[in-house]
Amino acid sequence: MKVSPGEQLTRFIRFSKHFSEPDTVRHAAFLPHKTQVDISVFRISELFGSEELSDADIWEMGRKYVQTKERAVKARADLLAASVYKNNLEVIPGDDPPRHANITPLPVDNPTNRKARRALATKLANASKLVVPPEDT
Repeated sequence: MKVSPGEQLTRFIRFSKHFSEPDTVRHAAFLPHKTQVDISVFRISELFGSEELSDADIWEMGRKYVQTKERAVKARADLLAASVYKNNLEVIPGDDPPRHANITPLPVDNPTNRKARRALATKLANASKLVVPPEDT
């Protein structure tokens, strides 16, 4: 089942250098590991048959599925699936973990593709909205 262009996605950010407050998501937040061509995201819109997620639910999802002992979730980048499709990328849904999806395919990281890969990551970052966790989480 295809992800609707109107669906809201989020990319959890674990590195402070991937954003700057109050509102800037840096391109590095949308670069997967050098050997990967997929960007891990979560679907945070209300899904058919699922209840709507609160902001607290979204942060809990990040802590449960993305955060590690070494790296806490520091922020997230929210964007519409339409922004992904606009850049000739796809959103491939999955359910392990629940609501997970991948943005794919970014070019493989090599000297020939590096600029194109960074350009796509920059477009996704520019289309996203930075959300920082509330002080009490």
